[in-house]
Amino acid sequence: MAELTKQDIYRAIEEDRIQLYGQPKWTFGKNTCNTYEVFADLMMTQDSEPILPSIFLPIIQADYALTEAFGTWFLDRAFADASKMMNALKVRLTVSINVMAFQANRPEFVMRVLELMDKHHLESDNVQIELSEVQPLDEIGTGNLKRIHDEYGISLVLGNFGQGFSNIDLLRRIPFSIIEVSKSFVKEIESFERDFKVIIGILEMAKVMDIHVCAKGIETPEQMEMLEEAGFTMGQGFLIGKPLVFDELKTFIDQYAER
Repeated sequence: MAELTKQDIYRAIEEDRIQLYGQPKWTFGKNTCNTYEVFADLMMTQDSEPILPSIFLPIIQADYALTEAFGTWFLDRAFADASKMMNALKVRLTVSINVMAFQANRPEFVMRVLELMDKHHLESDNVQIELSEVQPLDEIGTGNLKRIHDEYGISLVLGNFGQGFSNIDLLRRIPFSIIEVSKSFVKEIESFERDFKVIIGILEMAKVMDIHVCAKGIETPEQMEMLEEAGFTMGQGFLIGKPLVFDELKTFIDQYAER
């Protein structure tokens, strides 16, 4: 395969060849799913060859205009799918939009989110903005996230907590409603007591700050039981549901949504 170019990505956006996936988020206790995280996880070439995000996302990040084009397409498509699913299933849902810092750092980010929410008839409780912690957020991005929460009531999620940049500083600066504990901590809790203690520490800190905590990377019933008994209210992972394309996700949510 030839080296991927900006023009290749523009064409993929125009021809709708970037595949979105949604991964369910489980509510412990109720055993329901009314929230899912959406992200771009695959791009297909014109010859139907798959390209992973580790290849196409850095190219997008390096170009301002391409970042704007991709960000607009991503939000439009994700919101359209969420609206379509709610109308089809007659159920209230929340879509957690996986946003990279390079998108939130754009001056037009808040306006773009609000315009597309209005276009697809979504309300503030239908949307969460999930920030990956593996990239730095600049002053514009910080201001954008605070504004979208404080002025418009959209919940903010800090993803991959425990990896990346300035964990505690982000919590100090930005009003996150939910922390997602990195799967790197969850995967060893059955074998390493110290990992479990770290997770409990995060949970206790979040309670003091009135922040909910979601455990990512749940793969075994034993992990799920330990986390629920510890006081977690939300979880995500292959045990609950793998990342799914739209029709598969719709079937899953239809089965497990609270009505």
